[in-house]
Amino acid sequence: MTQGLSTAGTNSPDPTAQHNHDGIRALGIRHGAYHFLDPFEGGAAQAASFIAAHAAVGLDATDMLWLDNENARNPGPAQTAACARAFMAELDKLAPRNPRGVYTYINYATTGHCAGLGHYPLWLAFPAASAPKPPPPWANWRFWQWGQRNGVDVDAFNGTAADLDAWIRSFAPEPQYVTHVTAGHMSLHDLARQHGTTAAHVLRLTARDGPFTAETYAWINDVFGGKLGMVSAPMPPGLTWRLPVIPS
Repeated sequence: MTQGLSTAGTNSPDPTAQHNHDGIRALGIRHGAYHFLDPFEGGAAQAASFIAAHAAVGLDATDMLWLDNENARNPGPAQTAACARAFMAELDKLAPRNPRGVYTYINYATTGHCAGLGHYPLWLAFPAASAPKPPPPWANWRFWQWGQRNGVDVDAFNGTAADLDAWIRSFAPEPQYVTHVTAGHMSLHDLARQHGTTAAHVLRLTARDGPFTAETYAWINDVFGGKLGMVSAPMPPGLTWRLPVIPS
């Protein structure tokens, strides 16, 4: 997992963001970006600036987006926390499908600078050999920045690699499906492509979930029996398929 600075305040994009983003993506590493909060500026405006800057370099649906809330230059706990809440509320609106949370350290949280943020995942900076107890308002931490290695910050996820993937997927919307009845002029291959998927996926969805007619059942059995060319030929009318809805 790698995170890179994207923005600070409303007018401080990272000039190396594009280079870093492209390099990380090329390596296939789980990645994301963070924004360093300026509590003297509007939280919502900073979130909008953060998303705009990250979108310019390539915002993926699985990118983790973090608010770095630890600015020593601040107007006090209450105003800082209010700014942070406004940032996260706007981030919820602008990037609802992206994993997101708050990065901070224990003293900053316990002095009230993170009040009202406890329902967001916590990325806790705590250099130590053993895992920390999360500070209020959090009951647990999601990531723990435990130290450095070769001059680079290193972190631990609170779970396995499979748990991390599941956590990232948990932000994605539940898939939606529609039932389609063929009119007799299109191949399954072309129908699947119209819905952003493959013929193999449609076959599996329909066989698993239905509903489908006896004719559809016989057609699927023929394909699974070895008549693979059928998926590229026009289908007969009246076959019933389960298809994913393409998100708008």
